[in-house]
Amino acid sequence: MKVHCSNKNILVVSFVALLLFGLLASTIVAYHHVKKSSETAIQKDIQLKASFVLTELTQWVKVTVDQVEHFALHLESSNVSLAKRTKYNEYLALHPNPAGLQYLGYILDSTGYYNINDWQAPPGYDVRERGWYKAGKTACKAILGQPYISIESNKQAWLAVTSPIIQNGEFVGLASAHVTFDYILSVLNNVDSNIVGSVFLVDQNGEVVLPERQNIDAIWQEDTRKKFIAHTDKALLPRIESADYVFHITQTIEGYAGNVVFATPKKFISKEIFRETFELLSKFLFIFILVLIALYLSNRHILAPLFDYLELDNVTQLPSKKHFKQQVKQQFLLPGIHGRLLIINMENFNRITASYSTAYVSLLQNKIKDRIQAQLTTSALLGNFSESRYIAYYQQNDSESNDLLDLLSEALAERYEIAGSEIYCNFRIGASDYPEHGGNIETLIDNAFSALSGISRQNCNNYSIFTAQINQEFSDAQRIHNAMKKGLRAAEFSMVYQPQVDVLTDKLFAVESLVRWYSNSLNRMVSPAEFIPIAESNGLMNSLGDNIIRQVFRQVAKWNKLGINVPSVSINISPQQLLANNFYDNILVNINYFNIKPSQIEFEITETSLLKDPKTSIEILNKLNHQGFSIAIDDFGTGYSSLEYLNSMPLHKLKMDRTFVVDLDKKEKSAVLVKTIIAMANNLGLEVLAEGVERQGEAEVLLALGCSKIQGYLYSKPLPAKELEDYIAVNA
Repeated sequence: MKVHCSNKNILVVSFVALLLFGLLASTIVAYHHVKKSSETAIQKDIQLKASFVLTELTQWVKVTVDQVEHFALHLESSNVSLAKRTKYNEYLALHPNPAGLQYLGYILDSTGYYNINDWQAPPGYDVRERGWYKAGKTACKAILGQPYISIESNKQAWLAVTSPIIQNGEFVGLASAHVTFDYILSVLNNVDSNIVGSVFLVDQNGEVVLPERQNIDAIWQEDTRKKFIAHTDKALLPRIESADYVFHITQTIEGYAGNVVFATPKKFISKEIFRETFELLSKFLFIFILVLIALYLSNRHILAPLFDYLELDNVTQLPSKKHFKQQVKQQFLLPGIHGRLLIINMENFNRITASYSTAYVSLLQNKIKDRIQAQLTTSALLGNFSESRYIAYYQQNDSESNDLLDLLSEALAERYEIAGSEIYCNFRIGASDYPEHGGNIETLIDNAFSALSGISRQNCNNYSIFTAQINQEFSDAQRIHNAMKKGLRAAEFSMVYQPQVDVLTDKLFAVESLVRWYSNSLNRMVSPAEFIPIAESNGLMNSLGDNIIRQVFRQVAKWNKLGINVPSVSINISPQQLLANNFYDNILVNINYFNIKPSQIEFEITETSLLKDPKTSIEILNKLNHQGFSIAIDDFGTGYSSLEYLNSMPLHKLKMDRTFVVDLDKKEKSAVLVKTIIAMANNLGLEVLAEGVERQGEAEVLLALGCSKIQGYLYSKPLPAKELEDYIAVNA
């Protein structure tokens, strides 16, 4: 019986047969290719892990040895007898220790005198008999010794870091510190065990270091150790194989006579090759079937499934924005199941990309991704929204708090180590809840961005959860923003000046300029607390700041012409102004145009001005100081400045914030803080001024504590220029 087939059916059957034949041929070729590439990939992965571990341990050894060596040099250069140096507070303060060193001390070789921090040697204990002391003395250089067991009852394993103390060319003893062997074990144990079966430490003779602590006797056999010893060049060790394991051995750890061994079971390697081969072939088969179905259904959709499958971010391998939205719609936005959407924004991304290479930035983006994923719940999805933004969604119970946001903010704020460089990133997180803040993905994203923008405007927390009030605030902020633009063009901003008085003489010695604004379009006075944050978040701060500087300079020139003595006028400078490209040049142009002296002007900056770019900020301040301008730090004690920066800046005046002054005569703790700040300022050679003094009792306590210069309503409110002139005339 003959079967008659149409040309169409023959064409379809021929095409399907051709695809199946191609699939079969591809499967055979792919199996052999994948087997070889999988073996190579596994080996490279292990070598990469070995390189990371070696780098971390080498860096750690260098840090610990350098710490103790610096301590030895400190002791050598001391004029005080070593037997009398019972405290190390000065050294410890100057050398903060991130390497886990404990029991810092030193030993005098002639007497056995052992001065150690946080430990009392038992009676009859002679440290010179300890193996680590002998090794350090023999080496006669800073070294990290082999592990030893403590004499304490807990029998803890330690490593001694020693450095010789040389005085007048003679060995007089050792500086020493100790670190637990558990630190090295923790580094080894943190290695991803998906590929590496065991990681352990051996000395240069191939002996396992403290085998009772590493528990790998059954893996590292005598015949393997002999193969290790047979290689004379330990820096170029190939892999070593035993019957059941493949060993990859790092180079010798610099500064420590030992190597790290990565032991991978051969059984695992075979299993992994089979798994990866099967997985790849399964995907290959799936793609062929998918293409076949797509061709059958519609020629328009041949490539669509493949595009969906491959739609991931190139750097982080996270779902793209489009793919993320699709997955959230399909898997998470379900009736009765609450969830939260996050927009995670890196605030200083542009500055980082300008400072580091593309490769470094890519590594940083992946480290950020890892930290976010570590904090998310299992019922969550993380995606890539843009280069500087991540988007996440996770399911939550009605009773859940904001603990995840707190933990995520803390984790992201920690430093990132990229190829030996430390990078700090600033993050803001906007959140919206499903279904309270939106029943679809687009609304949730819009509201999360509203919450995110609210943080930048308010400069408060690192995260914000959407509320209906935020949209109202946006509406109000937009009206103020529009009115500010009109106000700057219409010269609506004016200046007032608050006297700064020396209590000892009751004489004015300076004034602070403060901006005021009556908006014609809003028909009201607008508080600086309202419009300054909006100006900072909407790019108007530089224009407003330039306007203020010109007004103040013009007024100072007018006073000079009238012969009115205003010794100094201070101007508040925002962080955005200070870091603007043309800030310094504009100051010089205006000072020359209005023909006033730099000594008549003082610039006030806040502690937070240094956080964005400390190095550039200090450089600009130094240039201003060199021209003759005075520099004051405003609202001291309310920010997060480092004392190192305080010492680096060319400061002339320190202004204590009003929070320290309020009810100072009634609060003992406030008085202690104020006294400390005054003493520190005096030691740094800085003038001290207290802001916000409103009561006589506060002024009297300030004077008793050593601060005679105050500013506040006790003496005068901020005054327009004409009223200030009258004030000066009356109090002259």
